[in-house]
Amino acid sequence: MLRRRLCSYTVFFISGITAGFFMLEKGRLLSAAGFASAMLMIAFCIEPADRYGIRHGQQTGRCRQISRFRQMLVLMLLLGMLVFTVRYAEFGYAEKTLTRSPASQGDINNNRHEDNTVITGRVLSCVPSDDKLKITVRSVALSHPKILVTIKDPDMSQDYTSLTGAVIVVSGRLADIPSADNPGCFDYRRYLRGRGISVSLKTSGFSVVSEGAGLITRLRHQLYRAREDFISRFDDETSGFIRGVIFGDKRDIDDELIDEFNQNSTGHILAVSGLHMGFLFGLLKLLTGRRRTAAVSVLVISVLWIYGEMTMWSAATIRACLVVSASIISMHLKRRFDLLTSVCLAAVCILFKEPYQLFDAGFQLSFLAMAGISFLTGPLSHLTGKTVGAALAVQLGTVPAAVFTFNCFEPFALFINIPMILLASVLVPLCIIMLMLELAAGFVPAAGVDLAELIAFAVIRTNHMLASGTGDALRTAGLGTALTVLYYLLLFGLSSEYARVMILRRKRRELIRLGALMLIPVVILSSCLFDRLADDEVVFAAVGQGDCTHIRAADRNILIDGGGVSEYGNKGTGKPDAAKKENGIDGTQNDNSFNVGEKILMPYLLHSGAASVDMALVTHLHADHYKGITELTEVMPVGTIGIPIDYRSDSEEIAGSYDPERIIYIKPDTRIDITKDVYIEVLWPLTVSDKPLAADDPNEHNTVYMIHYSGIKVMVTGDLLEEDELEMVKHYEGTDSLKCDVLKVAHHGSKSSSSEAFLDAAAPSVAVIQVGRNNLYGHPHARTLERLEARGIRVFRTDLNGAVGIDIHGDDIAVDLYKGYS
Repeated sequence: MLRRRLCSYTVFFISGITAGFFMLEKGRLLSAAGFASAMLMIAFCIEPADRYGIRHGQQTGRCRQISRFRQMLVLMLLLGMLVFTVRYAEFGYAEKTLTRSPASQGDINNNRHEDNTVITGRVLSCVPSDDKLKITVRSVALSHPKILVTIKDPDMSQDYTSLTGAVIVVSGRLADIPSADNPGCFDYRRYLRGRGISVSLKTSGFSVVSEGAGLITRLRHQLYRAREDFISRFDDETSGFIRGVIFGDKRDIDDELIDEFNQNSTGHILAVSGLHMGFLFGLLKLLTGRRRTAAVSVLVISVLWIYGEMTMWSAATIRACLVVSASIISMHLKRRFDLLTSVCLAAVCILFKEPYQLFDAGFQLSFLAMAGISFLTGPLSHLTGKTVGAALAVQLGTVPAAVFTFNCFEPFALFINIPMILLASVLVPLCIIMLMLELAAGFVPAAGVDLAELIAFAVIRTNHMLASGTGDALRTAGLGTALTVLYYLLLFGLSSEYARVMILRRKRRELIRLGALMLIPVVILSSCLFDRLADDEVVFAAVGQGDCTHIRAADRNILIDGGGVSEYGNKGTGKPDAAKKENGIDGTQNDNSFNVGEKILMPYLLHSGAASVDMALVTHLHADHYKGITELTEVMPVGTIGIPIDYRSDSEEIAGSYDPERIIYIKPDTRIDITKDVYIEVLWPLTVSDKPLAADDPNEHNTVYMIHYSGIKVMVTGDLLEEDELEMVKHYEGTDSLKCDVLKVAHHGSKSSSSEAFLDAAAPSVAVIQVGRNNLYGHPHARTLERLEARGIRVFRTDLNGAVGIDIHGDDIAVDLYKGYS
């Protein structure tokens, strides 16, 4: 009864890409193979149409039809796996080619010693921002993939719209594209791969070899110039917002404003969607009247695709263009237009070119919204009317995925969206009409500009008032993968035409059998997505060049340190001075513009099931240890903050706007009981300083904590220095107070810590080094690694392994790694 065969083919194509992703990207070979096998089993159990009511003599033809249908399902599954495998191999080849030692490679020359890479390539897109220019280049020597070139401090007085299509030469430093280091955090590497980019290069300039030529290139230049001319007609307060609403380009919108729209579930206002294409299509139909000639249709489709080019082709834009174009073409072919079939066609086209798009939140939400409309608008319209039914269908289709991805839920989203969509349905048509005037005549009426600015201001203020009126969106913790996938299986399965027909014909047993069969790949998929760190009692989170230890006991969540310095780019690294060359870091001279609390700690904690933190302790007041906690208090409930008493005079450094009554001071004899079998004790220092210390005092006053977890001991050392290590060894000589199972290596593995005597006294079986990727301080030092290796201690590093989890089983421990296997 599966009449929409392309829908079935699309599901299997997507399943093939998913299997390839987990097999190659995640290394989960058995789970991925099991998922693919389960889909193959389903392929041989479903049929394309109702087998009941077949007349005598038609059975043979019917069997051939079923056989071809099943063969196509298998082929689409294998095609999806092949498409992903080819793309994965292309990315791997490009990365190896660009990062290997110098060799004669045509236009590519990488000198590792000088840290200099020269690339000649054609510009595909150019996006300027406040202090950077991001250029997407396709190398002349490598057809795939694309290269992202970031230029610092560009000359913003220049017109970069004509750069598209030009051939340029850039010379700079290859930069790692970081993947997520913690569960629940944004994966920048996967995001760029979804756009065909796997290599990033940073430089201070470029030179143009040849200008872009050709009719298509000149047309693009005109379109981009017209877009910028159109945006320049608005004032500074609204131009960035209108750029986002009309072109989906949010580069000039304040981050807080974007977050406010996202939390209100009105972020779709800032993306090109079916609303834009629908209006443009309706306007063109109005202008062409009842004429339905091929020439008129070609004109309409051309205008739609010109607008798509001006929006830089997001997944939602491509989807909308393909769906509307399919609607026009179906009219000429005299075939009934089917929305779901058109959406599936668009999905296959996009994923065939860029299979990594499947794992992009924008792609997922866009197509889930259309799936919700396709499956649910009809049934809901009978209850609520068509307009409300369509809005409710979009919410039912997107909310669970949004909650799973962003850990945020706005319960009044439907009611907030009604006035916002009404305002947008006026602003978007008005701006599109003016944009067409800009393109056609280079003229835009001043009255139209004033009206658009007024409506844009009304949209922003209305969104803000509705956010204030409903309160903050609910932070949701730990919405499981299995639950999310099961929700969509039930939602779309039960609302499908197949399920409705089977229910009407009272074939419930067969429907239940098929539903149970489909649960098998869901269960296997959930195992593929299972977070190995989810049940670990102690997790050393990867927070860049900083420390953060997360302790879970019963329903309580405790943090020791919270990072605060990012290793990416130049954020939070600064330039090495004499002290840093000696492997020292005080965290006070860094550019700490990266918000570790909001961008790393909060998503990690929410994904891990922690909606709040009961207590946050710090070892000392250096930015790479405390700043993330300060940032976390601004976006997430934090119960109590523990600060070493020696820093009592500068407690506002970490407290900020935090309630001072909820700050406790950690003393030498402090013991923090978490549960009956879990507690934290202070090992060092043993005395309180007579004179309170300033936050930028050296590391000699660093606090050392010992976590006792059901007989397992984990020592958290902060930035403990060698002289203090030796004093601790002397003080605790003859006892087992320093003995531990897991050691958080002091001072990010620098040579100023982890002395021979201290390692012998602690005698850990596992050591964890929390350190930033490609940091400028030389951490961890080779001597430290040699001392650990000489003692047979298993060493794990957050720069290589991401978050490191300690799973406690009685007297035994197991180590779980977010990247790779232990």
